[in-house]
This record gives sequence, C-alpha cells and structure tokens, in this order.
Amino acid sequence: MQEHSIVKGADFQNLLGLGFSEIEAAQLVYMKEHVTEQVEYREIMQESRRLDFIRWLIEHDRIKK
Repeated sequence: MQEHSIVKGADFQNLLGLGFSEIEAAQLVYMKEHVTEQVEYREIMQESRRLDFIRWLIEHDRIKK
C-alpha cells in the first residue's frame, strides 16, 4: 500500500492514541474512508440492513416467523 498524506482528524488522533504510527494511522483512516467504494461491501451492508429490519419486524410482532 502506498503512503497517503497524513490526515488530521478525530479518527487519526484516536489511532495515534492507541499506539499506531502516523503512517499506520493514515493508512487505516484512508481505508475506512474508501472501503464503502467497494461494491461487495455495499452489497453486504444492504443485506445486513434488510436482515436487521426483518428481525425488528419479527421482534415487534409485525410479521410472523
């Protein structure tokens, strides 16, 4: 992975506080910001939201199992 410009933000500062180096923290922030660009990730998140909604419907007796 190539080096990314150092990001100054809450996530970056939190990662530094957890002991990550500046480069590691910048890479993790970059990955977090760009992971949603991946089609597979979006599809997994959509399916997860659908399942959460169905689970809520069942738990609140809106539909039967």
